[in-house]
Amino acid sequence: MIILFSCAKEKQCEIIRDKQEVRGIYYFYFRANYYATPQANNINTAGLNSNYVSGKVSQAIYEDYDIGDEYCY
Repeated sequence: MIILFSCAKEKQCEIIRDKQEVRGIYYFYFRANYYATPQANNINTAGLNSNYVSGKVSQAIYEDYDIGDEYCY
């Protein structure tokens, strides 16, 4: 007897709260980013908004979605 297991990753979906292009790199911003200390929120990297969890996407995906849309990955 052969038993096969499959580990399918569940998709995670988020509402796009904001989107931004920084130096040719495209970002979606999702839910609020909460850290226990204010220092952790101050990333100041390439103009990224540290107030939200963000994700880098391709230009094509960036252009296909609007603020308020649900994005699953």
